[in-house]
Amino acid sequence: MNNPTPEISVILVSYNTAEYIRRALESLYQETQLTAFEVIVADNASSDSSVSMIRQFFPQVTLIETGANLGFAGGVQMGAKQAQGKYLLLLNPDTLILNSAIDRLLHFARLHPANGIWSGITRNKDMSLNTQHAWARPSFRDLLFSALGLSKLFSHTCLFNNANYGCWKRDTAKEVDIVSGCFFLTTRELWDKLGGLDTSFFMYAEEADYCLRAKAEGYQPIVTPDAQIVHHGGVSHEHFSGKLVKLLKGKVELINRHVAPAKRPAYKFLLYLYVLNKHISHSLLKPHSQQRREWQTVFAQRANWLQGYR
Repeated sequence: MNNPTPEISVILVSYNTAEYIRRALESLYQETQLTAFEVIVADNASSDSSVSMIRQFFPQVTLIETGANLGFAGGVQMGAKQAQGKYLLLLNPDTLILNSAIDRLLHFARLHPANGIWSGITRNKDMSLNTQHAWARPSFRDLLFSALGLSKLFSHTCLFNNANYGCWKRDTAKEVDIVSGCFFLTTRELWDKLGGLDTSFFMYAEEADYCLRAKAEGYQPIVTPDAQIVHHGGVSHEHFSGKLVKLLKGKVELINRHVAPAKRPAYKFLLYLYVLNKHISHSLLKPHSQQRREWQTVFAQRANWLQGYR
């Protein structure tokens, strides 16, 4: 439902995702019946039909044309300036709302008001579980197990895959360090207290930075299995390597901001080792594959992503 005084402001950032965001908005309006909400879309200078499609089929949406590709954080910040809701919900354009997920997430937030940040479970397009919706803050152990491939080999354990809470079956609510920005509910009060997302993070890890800054203030992100969405993931990227370089830059910047200076070189070396191992293994096992070429590109750009977002 729409209301002049919305409870939730739903903010989406669009960049050449016309077909995805259309389905996202359709599911949002269809599945959200108990919550007064407004929808704000910040379009980062899309070259496809995103803007005209939204104007034609969703005239009730507040559409902001940013004029340039500001990244996810920059687009969200533009949208948040116009938001009127008590809560802000960050929602990716490549998502589908399932079974009244926004209504359910708001209900959960009201039951756990002290947490300040709430999220739900994400699923892949085939409805299999996607575990990339919550993770732990960077640690030496987790980065080491990732670099050695142990976190993937023993992905269902919390010893080797604590970074993604591998032993958590996603059938109970859980307090976590970080939740994904694809389905991310927070209060306007906390948002203003923290200054929103840090636009130094062009894309990836901006929500992680927000969560860790919130935890430093005594808040605790929490996930409920009662609210679930489909998340396709990475649809704004033409190449895997382009996405991964931005992801690595975000991880390095998170290390720069939230890891003690003496530990940062070791943490960054483990990220480098992870990419090196991927590059070598694909070169040996799949020498003529597109994957090998993508990892070669990522490794070649190591001097770039090892600096983070500067």
